[in-house]
Amino acid sequence: SGSSNQPPMSVAIFWRMQSKLLCTLAAALVAVGCGGSPAGTAGHSGTAAKLGQQGESITIHGEASAPVNEIAVKAIGDLQSYWAEEFPKLYGKDYKPVEGGFYSVAPSHDQPPPCTEDVSEVAGNAFYCSTEDVVAWDAEGLLPELQSKFGDFVIPIVFAHEWGHAVQGRSDFTARTVTKELQADCFAGGWAKHAQDSGVYKVNNGQLDEALAGILELRDSPGTSKIDPNAHGSGFDRVGAFQDGYDNGPTACKAYRDDNPVVIELPFNDAADQASGGDMPYDSVINGVPYDLEDYWSQVYPELTDGQKWVPVKGLEPFNPASPPLCGGKPTTGYSLFYCVPDDYIGWDNVDEMPTVYKQGGDFAVATLLATQYALAAMTRANDQSDEKVQSLRGDCFAGAYTASVVLGNRSATSSYRISPGDLDEAITALLVFRGSADAARQGSGFERTRYYRDGVINGAEACLKDS
Repeated sequence: SGSSNQPPMSVAIFWRMQSKLLCTLAAALVAVGCGGSPAGTAGHSGTAAKLGQQGESITIHGEASAPVNEIAVKAIGDLQSYWAEEFPKLYGKDYKPVEGGFYSVAPSHDQPPPCTEDVSEVAGNAFYCSTEDVVAWDAEGLLPELQSKFGDFVIPIVFAHEWGHAVQGRSDFTARTVTKELQADCFAGGWAKHAQDSGVYKVNNGQLDEALAGILELRDSPGTSKIDPNAHGSGFDRVGAFQDGYDNGPTACKAYRDDNPVVIELPFNDAADQASGGDMPYDSVINGVPYDLEDYWSQVYPELTDGQKWVPVKGLEPFNPASPPLCGGKPTTGYSLFYCVPDDYIGWDNVDEMPTVYKQGGDFAVATLLATQYALAAMTRANDQSDEKVQSLRGDCFAGAYTASVVLGNRSATSSYRISPGDLDEAITALLVFRGSADAARQGSGFERTRYYRDGVINGAEACLKDS
């Protein structure tokens, strides 16, 4: 709770904008190609030996002195060592290091690396080629762009994903393309946990959140089918797979099979939905979603509280930040989205911040943030005595459970609200990006928040009541 000059909202005020990453997810998606065997074996000029993490010599074909390649060499060295230790535990045989070569490519002037016929195939790309046992990457465009948007740690994550494909080749793993991609994301998450715990990389929560945002940007276009031969997974799927590896280690990743984990690639509802990109107008979101959230809680709250009736939230206060409302008789200046406990209303900046969320995150980013505040209202009604962070994370979980209800359409008699492709990714964006840099201590990191949201989506509202 705040000091005496703060409005008495206690756990109720949770969200401010995080400006650093605001614009990044609105950029065009980068299509990163991964494991595969493109045709051709053209040469590539220029090599340089660099020392890896363990002092071993790593030969880079290309401009090894490029800043991103300093990071690449360190990642390559540690990934080779990591898998030399982990692979025998998983598969009962020795790990064969990647030996075909590491190719840093500047598409503007370099020759094409092995497995490609034209250097343009590498532009905006990073891949592992199984036929030549080669890893190649665009060191001129892709990696510097990702680094500038999402920080240094996103580069090792890209390489860890490609090493996941190398592991698949060595373990004879066969599955749909999307399953292979998600398993590689999972392996990358397992390595990331190792890299953080071992101190190989000094990664704080904010940097891990930035790396997750990078994964989110490398998602499929909304509407992609899970059986599409080029499917890599939605942002929701990819972030979830990475978190699975981070939380549960590579053993969990080894168990991946087609449809396990479940791939949530949603189709557009109709031609109009596709034409709009799946986004309803802003006014429709802020006017319609609260009514749907009331409908949701009127049905779910009694199930969670042994039959207690849901009491509707007293009010909604979309406000101009130049004249914010009072809460408990005290000003709410500086707050963008909140649930006011004493006056039982949900307020949001309807001029600057929330319209910006809509423009840069999409309609379901707004819906998700509103859902977190309705969850706080529900916890207040249930007299939840958890601390501020636990309530915040439970609120994210309940927002996920609400999302699941919309996906399943299990309130069809009272709700016609539908979800569109990309909406789950918009929700992840909201929790990961649209917050203040100082909010992690009170709310949890973006990594934690997306984990709890996914738990609600997959396991429903009852999962949100477990001890956090």
